Amino acid sequence: PGELVLDCFVGSGTTAAVAQKLGRRWIACDLNKGAIQTTSKRLQAIVLEQIEEAAKARQVSLKGIPKREEAPAPAQLSFAVYRVNDYDLTVHHEEAVTLACEHIGVTRTRTDRYFDGVLGRRLAKVVPFNHPLTLLDLEELKRELEARPEEDRGVVLICLGKEPAADAWIEDWNRLRRGKDAVNRLEVIELRSDPKYGKFFQHQAARARVKAVRKDGKVVLEIEDFISPTIVERLQAQTGLVKPKIDNWRAMVDCVLIDPAYDGKVFRIAISDVPERKDDLVAGRYELGSDSASPVAVKIIDMLGEEVLVTPHLKN
Repeated sequence: PGELVLDCFVGSGTTAAVAQKLGRRWIACDLNKGAIQTTSKRLQAIVLEQIEEAAKARQVSLKGIPKREEAPAPAQLSFAVYRVNDYDLTVHHEEAVTLACEHIGVTRTRTDRYFDGVLGRRLAKVVPFNHPLTLLDLEELKRELEARPEEDRGVVLICLGKEPAADAWIEDWNRLRRGKDAVNRLEVIELRSDPKYGKFFQHQAARARVKAVRKDGKVVLEIEDFISPTIVERLQAQTGLVKPKIDNWRAMVDCVLIDPAYDGKVFRIAISDVPERKDDLVAGRYELGSDSASPVAVKIIDMLGEEVLVTPHLKN
């Protein structure tokens, strides 16, 4: 107990679930957002069960009667979900190409086996986002253009990051290709740092408005509003010019967790609102049985796994 378990391919969360039950600390990873959500729900149920078990009165052991073997004490009664990279764009290359082309204004050409579209008169190619622009990518481009001797248009490469040696290669390539209309002149758009297109990865955090009121010796919590700009942006990308309309904020929420005595450091789940069926929504209104002097904390997790932690001001 207390040792650390690492599972880099967590799947349905069996390793993390067993580690939690056996008093181990754990780190669980997965590229699939569905796996993260499934594991989170599974662990929330286990942690809640452990909290309830710890609150029960313990029977005093009697002399001469063997003590019943108990499960190890949990190493922790909370966990957090971290998004450490843009894995959804690295895994789903076609989705990444579509988003990047829409962001920059590239017109897609589905008939070309190599280039993804055109930007003005120039050919456009999106380098897979699971690696920076490398010399291998540039040499591949060179071979492709050599196989098209009649092609005289410029080329735009769209990427996430560049190897240091790539700049020297591009500079050497463009040395004899001066002027706006030079044959096969090469330009690179790096989506994190480009002055014009660098807003591709600007992230607006999700926000929530939560009201907390003391009433008849209880604390009543009500989530008044929730907005996830990332979800709205994804929906807008799917619907095109039509602005998506979300009538109920609950449709964006995966689950709600509540710690009625938050110490500002460790979030301990006491109430877990996880809809059982796919079409069910979270309640949004909760009554806490005791009026604790400690602050109440509400953690809202949206459908993309982003967490929002709110500690509402308690009103009398």
